[in-house]
This record gives sequence, C-alpha cells and structure tokens, in this order.
Amino acid sequence: MLPATTLIALVTLAAADAPAAKLPAELAQEMADAVVAIDKALGLESWGARGNKPCIDRGGLGATAKDVGVEDTRKCAATGLDKGLPSLGKSYVLAVLMADIGPVTVVALGIGDAAGWGAYSCDPGRKCPPIKLDPGKKWGKRLVDRRAKACAQTNTIWFPPEKRACAVETATGAGSAGATPPPTKPAPTAPAPKAAPTPPK
Repeated sequence: MLPATTLIALVTLAAADAPAAKLPAELAQEMADAVVAIDKALGLESWGARGNKPCIDRGGLGATAKDVGVEDTRKCAATGLDKGLPSLGKSYVLAVLMADIGPVTVVALGIGDAAGWGAYSCDPGRKCPPIKLDPGKKWGKRLVDRRAKACAQTNTIWFPPEKRACAVETATGAGSAGATPPPTKPAPTAPAPKAAPTPPK
C-alpha cells in the first residue's frame, strides 16, 4: 500500500493536469468569436456564400481554382483579428490548418488555466462554444485529432506566432523517444567441452 503522503501527491498532480471544470463566459465567447473572425476572413465554412468577401482569392471551381500559400493566408487571417481579443496569447491560441490548396479549418486551443479546452470551426448559424478536449466524446475527439495534426504539420499558422498549444504532443514524443528499451536476455552460452580422459600408460 502506498503511503498517505504519496497518495496525496498523486491526487494533487492529477488535479493539476485536469482541465478547468468551466471556462469564464467572457473567455468562452472570445474563443468562439476569434474562430468565426478567421473563418470570415478566409472564407471558410461557407461564410463566402453569406456575403462575407474573403481577403484571399481562391478562384473558382475546377480548373479555375487557385492555391493559396501560407504567407498569403497568414496576412489575410491577421486582418480578422484586428478587433480586440485581450485573451489571445494569454488564455488561448489559434491554429489555422493548411492543405496544399490552402487553409482548411481553424481551431482555438486553451493554454494556461484554460488548457484542455478548445473551440472548432463550424457552419454559420451553428453555435460552437469551446468544449473539453475529451477523446471519449465525438467532438472532443475531433478537437484532440485537430490539435495533434496542427502540432505535427510544419505549415500550420499560429496566432500569436510565438505561441503553441502542443505541450501534450511534445511530452508524448519526448517520452517515446527517450524511453529506455526493455532489457534483452543474454544469449545462452554453450557448455564448455569436457576434456577427454588420458589413456593409461
């Protein structure tokens, strides 16, 4: 049985790693608003069909479609963040996931006291407030997957640029790389040959 002090320490660590039970209402609203702001700027989630003109030119359909690079996407997305977002970089970061053709989706990921929470991009008219990154639930698992993808891809666009929300992936990767391999069993050695008896003289 573990000593009482050890049990208390384990419970304390588990509580520290667990996400906050609830986000402040102002922070939750700001995270959702920030995702929508970038969606509108980039024309994601059919916002372009709602009369919001994006600041990147993706052309038309088929042969007239145009690829959009990382730098053009970054500049355009930044224009959507002109309005006040006081908690950006303090309580959450934004990640724009890229494909070869251009931006595909946006997520807001909590950091600090808001770690373990995230908001995803969704269609206009739907309410998509921040939720816990819970792999046991449908949308929580999607957020976990999107965070892993954002952290793994080198062309992900982060806001603020110097901030990330990849501590979990980094720790996992470091643990895997630095893990001590299991000891190998020594190969059995053959018994030494017995000396032949000396014949009598």
